[in-house]
Amino acid sequence: MTLEAKTLAPIGTTERIRGVDIARGIALLGILLVNVRFFFAPLAFAIDPSIELPGIKPTQSDLVAWSLVEIFCSFKFISLFSILFGFGLAMQAERARAAGQSAWGPGLRRLAVLLAIGLVHGLFVWYGDILTLYALLGVVVLACARLSPRAVLIAAVVVGSISLLASMSTSVMQWVIASFPEPFDPPELTAEIAKREAIRTAEVFSDAGPRGWRAMVDSNFNVRADSWMAGEIAAMRDGPFLDAQLFRTANFAMSYLAALFGYGWHALSMMLLGVYALKSGLFGGSSEASLRRRNIARIGFALGFPIAIIAPAAFWIGGFESALAPAVHTVLLEIGALILPIAYASLIVEWGPRLPAMLATPLERTGRMSLTVYLGESLVCTALASWWGFALFGTMSDAQFTWIALAVWAGLVLFATLWLGRFRSGPLEWLWRLATYARNPA
Repeated sequence: MTLEAKTLAPIGTTERIRGVDIARGIALLGILLVNVRFFFAPLAFAIDPSIELPGIKPTQSDLVAWSLVEIFCSFKFISLFSILFGFGLAMQAERARAAGQSAWGPGLRRLAVLLAIGLVHGLFVWYGDILTLYALLGVVVLACARLSPRAVLIAAVVVGSISLLASMSTSVMQWVIASFPEPFDPPELTAEIAKREAIRTAEVFSDAGPRGWRAMVDSNFNVRADSWMAGEIAAMRDGPFLDAQLFRTANFAMSYLAALFGYGWHALSMMLLGVYALKSGLFGGSSEASLRRRNIARIGFALGFPIAIIAPAAFWIGGFESALAPAVHTVLLEIGALILPIAYASLIVEWGPRLPAMLATPLERTGRMSLTVYLGESLVCTALASWWGFALFGTMSDAQFTWIALAVWAGLVLFATLWLGRFRSGPLEWLWRLATYARNPA
């Protein structure tokens, strides 16, 4: 066997870091707890806690469920996933270079397949896909993987600072527009738009024909408008396919632009921290690495959790109709999501492998099948929400979302556990490796 075949093969089970795989498995639950709002409700409801679904009044249980997800999960677990993605990509680059090979060939093939999978996922399954963004940012990660640990850490801090600055700027702008609306939306225009929206909302729910494009035009392409929300609910819950696809494509385009120019900075900073974790040996097995992880977890939780708690508290104190609460919430959410994912990673990598085998093994296997499970979450939730499945879109609120997320994740954990009890890798992981190494990974 050639040196390349030996070195650039998929990492063996015995070589894997169990804590990293367990962290991936847990991250998939936290991600789903956030994403269910997007799977089962209009985009406006998912991103704006002040918006209510038609005919559904939030209960105290819904407010508690939303608050807990905001505190523990929102932007935290997708950021944890980004750290682990950067760590894994940098590890593959290191393995290639250790054999005297270029990291770009297998790395770019791997990212190209991820981009293709993400585009199919985002356009035809669920618009909130993150894989396309990961594929693009992965090129930057590969370029930074050759830097020294210090340089990577500095780059991560700089990019994270840009992300925080962008978040603060956006929040101030939103507060100004909400506090002084007249220069932006004259009262006559606002009243006319509201009147048209009310008429269109009634039409959308009563009209059996195609209404997707008309709802978008009548809402002036404002996802928060009543007519857009009504059209999105009707299309996703009742069909037909073309209307549903129109909303999915529009939401994908808007979400992707927001992710690319907004959250993309945050995700890149987390990925670079993953590269730093590899280069500095943070996830290694030495006693020094263990002590560093425990210290980072203690400091991270001490700093991050108070900020994470205050973020949704801005709505509790100021009210959901407050102009200032969303701005405070957004900034504190960003700060918490820059700190807590590092603490989560350190805690889980340190203590995850010490869990009883009946917990650690399923979580580890779920993490080893993270791509399959991530897409599986989308497929199952889309089937539950869509007109061609159980048509639950727009019919539930946060407390019910939480139970659905827990049930779907638990089912996929069982699937991953049984699958890897028989096969060496997940189905999509096999395809991904096939593209990366240009041969059958088995």
